[in-house]
Amino acid sequence: MKKEVIKVHQDQDDLQKFFINRDVDRWNDEVAIIEEEIVLFSNLLGIKNDKLYSNIMERMNEFKLYNLAFQEELIAYDRKLEVLKECEDLQCETFFLNSHNEFKEKIEAHFYQYRNFKKTVFSVINNK
Repeated sequence: MKKEVIKVHQDQDDLQKFFINRDVDRWNDEVAIIEEEIVLFSNLLGIKNDKLYSNIMERMNEFKLYNLAFQEELIAYDRKLEVLKECEDLQCETFFLNSHNEFKEKIEAHFYQYRNFKKTVFSVINNK
């Protein structure tokens, strides 16, 4: 992830845009890691053929689909943020801030659910 520093001369609008862009960069990193972890877990658990492993593999495939959907949404969202750079009025900025907060809640819930699922996977792997 690129390191950016808040500059002294930045105003409130610049700071909001800075933090929004930082969130998007972090989310892109997170969905990429989840994708790699799912491949790893699938390789580790895919050879087992009992009900517990089958249920975990099914949930893993669901997370893979959700994660792919979030990757696509992030690409679209990143493009939409280009318009934020052109916002000149409070109404436009308020729209984007509200939109960002809604998306943030949605993607953070995905990450939270995945982390909890990952605990289950670790538990199964440790009990092999």
